Amino acid sequence: MRRLAYIPWLLTLFLLAACSADPEAADHYAKREEVNVNIEAPSSIEADSAPQIDVKLTQDGQALEQEAEVHFLIWKDDNKADADEIPASLDADGTYHLEYNFPSDGVYFIKADVRVGNIHLMPTKQIRVGELTEEEIEKIKQEQEQKKQHDSGGHHHH
Repeated sequence: MRRLAYIPWLLTLFLLAACSADPEAADHYAKREEVNVNIEAPSSIEADSAPQIDVKLTQDGQALEQEAEVHFLIWKDDNKADADEIPASLDADGTYHLEYNFPSDGVYFIKADVRVGNIHLMPTKQIRVGELTEEEIEKIKQEQEQKKQHDSGGHHHH
C-alpha cells in the first residue's frame, strides 16, 4: 500500500517534465525578420489611364532577396466584393509591378496581398481617379479625420 502513495507524485513529475518550455523558443523569435511592403502609386490620376504602380518589398532596408507571392485586389468605392484580382509581375530588386487601367472617375483601393514564407501582409492604398463628387470628397475628409483621431490615440478630454 505504501508504494501506491508515490504514484500521484510520479504522475505529477511526469506531467511537469512533459510541459517544459522549448529551450530554443527564444531563438525562433529572434530569427523572425520583419518584411516591409510599400505600395508606390500616385495619390490621384486621370480616368482611363494606367499609372505605374509598384510594390517594393524590403527587409532591414534592403530589397527582399526571397521571392514572394504577390497579387493585387482593386475595387472602387465600397464595392470590395467586386474587386479585381490581378497577379503581380516581378521586376528587379524585389519590386512587383501592377498593370491596371482605371476605367472611370471615383475612389479606388489597391490592396497588395503579399506572402513571404509564413508571413502574410495586406497593406491598402487609396487612389483618387478623375473628378470626385462632393459626397466622395466629404467621405475622404471624414476618413482622414477618423485616422487622425485613431493615430493620436482617440482620447479626448473635455
